[in-house]
Amino acid sequence: MNLDASKIFRIGIDWLTLYNFEISYNSNLYITERVTEEFYQEKFLLDEPSYTLDSTTRLYADGKETNFKNLRLNPNRILNGHNVYNSRVDELKQALLVLIEELKQKGIDLNLSEAKIKDVEINLNINKPFLELKEALELIFVSTPHLKKISRYTGNKSYRSMFQDETLLGNYSSSLVTAYDKTEESKKLDVELDITRLEWRFLNKTFSYFAKSKELNNSLNTILTNFSLIDEIFIHNTRTRLIEKGIHHLEKNLKINLEREFIAFKKANKLGKELGKKEKRGVYRYLEEKCWIFDYSFLIELVDKYDKPHKTRETKTITKSFSNHNNLEKLNYLMEFIFNH
Repeated sequence: MNLDASKIFRIGIDWLTLYNFEISYNSNLYITERVTEEFYQEKFLLDEPSYTLDSTTRLYADGKETNFKNLRLNPNRILNGHNVYNSRVDELKQALLVLIEELKQKGIDLNLSEAKIKDVEINLNINKPFLELKEALELIFVSTPHLKKISRYTGNKSYRSMFQDETLLGNYSSSLVTAYDKTEESKKLDVELDITRLEWRFLNKTFSYFAKSKELNNSLNTILTNFSLIDEIFIHNTRTRLIEKGIHHLEKNLKINLEREFIAFKKANKLGKELGKKEKRGVYRYLEEKCWIFDYSFLIELVDKYDKPHKTRETKTITKSFSNHNNLEKLNYLMEFIFNH
């Protein structure tokens, strides 16, 4: 399948859930009924791979009536049959027209003129494999509440390689953020692309609050006429909740801990030497096991600060053996990729 890269590596909508719309239907194919001592329920449910339409009415014994309507749709699946792409405003409008027409063919009329957003999933695909960006992603996710790492079984005989992280998930209660490997899904479409997806799901509370801060509301019409709101909420939350928190952790925790352990190792060696013990070598391997190095340049900074006479020699050693810890470069790549959209 030939995919359009301009529709892959951009900020856009993945899933969208709407409420507060009108629906009418003349078919009983999708209706189920339920009767209890407390209420009578009529439930209309149409569940397709690209959308789910749910309309539930309950009539209670005391005469009270409740109505619940939800339309959850993936514009990309509606238009293309997959969700490697995400949607900008033109694709969203087109997908809504296609969906309304498809429903009409089924005897279902949908009026979305007053529809509001219950939740929205916004993502950005990054053209690097997840494993290459893993440490940079872990840094910006490290401060997210209820952080989870999800792994897949690799079949590798080595225990350390048996399970491979491919998803990071943070939960802010009214918004969720995920980074995960999308490469395998693209391969199913016979596309050889490395894709890491960064995805935010904003529930009604978060989306409404952000829209209100821009003197807008959470209606469907808002994003159809002010689609830049989608970019802004994604960028704002990525910057303040991920990047800034990650850099703060880097400066206030990671580097400080690395320096503390470096000093402790050197002091222990000095004391051992005074007591006639053999000097221990391998401070960098020790730090690699004990700490999170993150970037080899941090080791060079420590040498510059505490071992200047041997800086040239030690820098060569560090560069030769630890330059694979080049995660500042990857973090900068992430930031440039995200914030240049």
